[in-house]
Parts: sequence; C-alpha cells; structure tokens
Amino acid sequence: MKIPFTPQLLGDLIEKGYTYMLANTNTDGSAESTIILKPVREKPDLSNLPQGYETFYKITREPMQLACADADTIIMVDYTTMNDSITSDDIFEDSYFRMSEDFFRQVLDSLEDYAVITTDKNGDINSWNSGAERVLGYHENEVIGRNASIFFTPEDIAAGEPEKELTTALTKGRAVDERYHVCKDGIRFWGSGLVFPLYDEKHHHRGFTKIMRNLREYKQAGQQANEQ
Repeated sequence: MKIPFTPQLLGDLIEKGYTYMLANTNTDGSAESTIILKPVREKPDLSNLPQGYETFYKITREPMQLACADADTIIMVDYTTMNDSITSDDIFEDSYFRMSEDFFRQVLDSLEDYAVITTDKNGDINSWNSGAERVLGYHENEVIGRNASIFFTPEDIAAGEPEKELTTALTKGRAVDERYHVCKDGIRFWGSGLVFPLYDEKHHHRGFTKIMRNLREYKQAGQQANEQ
C-alpha cells in the first residue's frame, strides 16, 4: 500500500519510533517525478538495501523537507512490507504533530536547521524547539506567551499577514510561509516553511504549528546568480 507523504504522517511515524526512511528516487522516467519512501526503525546498511531502494535518509532530515515541500514532486510512503500492523486509523488520523513534551525533547530538538513552533488558536507561542532558538535568536523563556507575529516585518504586520497566514492554514489545511522574517536582533532573513493547524483527538482545533528554515544564504546565492 502506498499513500501520500504528509507532515501529519511524518509526525505520526516519528512518534511510533521510526528513525530512517529508505528512498527510491529513480522512478519510471515519466515527466511527473515521484519519490517512494519506506520507514524503518533501524539504520539501514547502504551496501545492502532492499530491492528497489538506492539510498536512505534520517527521518528528521530530508523527509522533513520533503513533507513540507510545496512542489510538483509526488512523495509516497510504501507500507507494503512493514513488519508491524498500521491501521487506516493510524495513517489517516486527524491530528497534526501531537506536540507532547517527550516528542519535543526526543525529536524536535534534533531538527537543528528548523524552527519548530507551536501556538494557541490566537497565535501565542506555547512551545519552541532549540532549532527555533538558533534560527530566530530568542531563548524559549523570552517568547513563550508572546504572539508569533513578532517574527514578521512591520510591513507585513501592518498588512495583516500574520492573521491571514493562520486563517489560510485553518481553512486550507496549511499555509506557505515564505517571506522575510525578523530575528531578535532585528536582522531580517528569508525564511521558508509551512504553518499547519493542530487538532486534538476529537478534532477540536487547538492551535498551530509552524516549521521554518532560514534560507538567507540560498536567496542571496540566487540573487547573485541572476546578477551575473
């Protein structure tokens, strides 16, 4: 069984203890690119991968980028030969990244390149990983309880972009968050990521999660290339 790879599914796999993803990026050569991933609990042997897979990724690295990508590439997860039983309820449950304390300690702090932030329904910050501290410069005790709009530029705040972002995430399931952001020291950087609504097990809306990466160097490199 192959199903689409989503941030919802990624969070569920991490919580179930999967640590790596086998990857098949050499597809049938059709115009529409497809990547097949297969979750495993133990680190694979690169010289002895299962048939049909040519590499593997740590689940909190490349798969996180793939799950958050807004691109034409189709990402599918293969469940056909997994040893433990996963029901349709497990796969298609309504929660996005159940943000338990253990989940943050053991997983989110390993996402060194990503700011992972959760907020309440009003956008007030209630959890913060170490990657967010590296990306945005604030210590956790400096931001808990403050509104996530502090990371937006004054122009975007005046235009109501923080509110629009949450409304889009709630109505469409996600919002693309690609814009200039502001660090604690006032320096602006180009950040790219996504915002998702958070639901409890009864599908009550509880807040949002924001996943963001600092792409300042990538944007600068692209600008320099265009100028040449």
